[in-house]
Amino acid sequence: MKRRRNKDLVESIELSSSPIGSVKSNPAVDPTWHSIVRQLYMSYAASPQAVFFEPSDWAQLRYVCAFISSTLYKGEYDADYPDEYKIGLDAAASAISALEDFLTTEATRRRLRVSIDPSKTVWTEPLDYWHDLATDWFLSLRQSGQSMYYQSTDIAFAVLVAEIIHRHVASGMNGKMMATITKACSLLLTTESARRLAQMELAKAADDSMDAHITSLMEEYARDI
Repeated sequence: MKRRRNKDLVESIELSSSPIGSVKSNPAVDPTWHSIVRQLYMSYAASPQAVFFEPSDWAQLRYVCAFISSTLYKGEYDADYPDEYKIGLDAAASAISALEDFLTTEATRRRLRVSIDPSKTVWTEPLDYWHDLATDWFLSLRQSGQSMYYQSTDIAFAVLVAEIIHRHVASGMNGKMMATITKACSLLLTTESARRLAQMELAKAADDSMDAHITSLMEEYARDI
């Protein structure tokens, strides 16, 4: 049985068989895809939201992945054609929008009210060639509280976004692309604004040393009165 949540209604669907069983256990990854895209595709089989996927989801996801892979390959760096290193604005925006349809990020799952428990995830290391800005951004995610809700797809999506950030910086930074990247970052709940829109509140741990310092200042102030 699958349970789909739509606003305040939950629709239950009885299935005579599990259509994703064989696909989930052995995803048909195209070995010619860009390595970042192969990781992205595999992450869906490792994430619990895949229980909602039908064969049509997997087929469409393969099409989206083929498109993203082609986009990344077209932008591979060539010293003779440095301008081609950047990813096209339309391609980046289309890829990010298309991936939302597969419950890729926690922001999308919350917006659609798809509730799944956090699962064990493995963080990959930043790619060696990334610009420092892309590397620092990627590393900051695992240190941030919202990452406790990440699934494998969130991490794989973050790798893709970091790659786009790297190419954006390396190719001279375009203002319109900045807006597309910012949207992608919001899907990963990287800012307090994005977290509040997703109704996520992260409790801040109390700093005992700071509390003690404030208490000391207050006592000193009281003595001087």
